[in-house]
Amino acid sequence: MFFFIAGNTKKLVGQETRKINKNGLMVNAEIKIFKSYITLFFIPLIPIGKSYSIYIPHSDEYYESNYFSKMPDEYLKICKEAARNY
Repeated sequence: MFFFIAGNTKKLVGQETRKINKNGLMVNAEIKIFKSYITLFFIPLIPIGKSYSIYIPHSDEYYESNYFSKMPDEYLKICKEAARNY
């Protein structure tokens, strides 16, 4: 008899603060980069993609790029540029 514990795990791999243009003002935005993995016995084995979140404290906006929510294209582009380092 075999017993496997498998699942999907999302790990934070990077976090940056960048200046972005918001309505003509340069404001800070906190960007988080996550990697999703298929896990077996709680060990991440196979990377299956990246997801991003961005928080803009100036306007109290928060966006995620995942299966259930959509991030505006200009913010997604900024997040992908930040993710090149990770």
